[in-house]
Amino acid sequence: MVWHGVAPGAPDFSGGSRTLAFALDGRRTGREPDRDFYMACNAWGEALPFRVPLSPSGHRWRRVVDTALASPRDVVPESKGPEVLAASAYAVAAHALVVLISEA
Repeated sequence: MVWHGVAPGAPDFSGGSRTLAFALDGRRTGREPDRDFYMACNAWGEALPFRVPLSPSGHRWRRVVDTALASPRDVVPESKGPEVLAASAYAVAAHALVVLISEA
């Protein structure tokens, strides 16, 4: 697991922080091959841009969960999610969670 904040590799574990992000390397799950996951959590009262890190395995990201979106767009099948480019800024809404999964 690699911890992130709104910027890759820069988690904020301070008492006042209201953001957290992390990536899981699918090559280290014990069920190889598997996909990478990235999760960004925003507990602030306003949207924040999270800079998306590179996938640990180097594959492209797809968004599968965004709790701020209306159903049925909030959770989509991994092959149907829109592509999210590494190094792009993804706006995570206030009090929302976003999950990206790497392509196989």
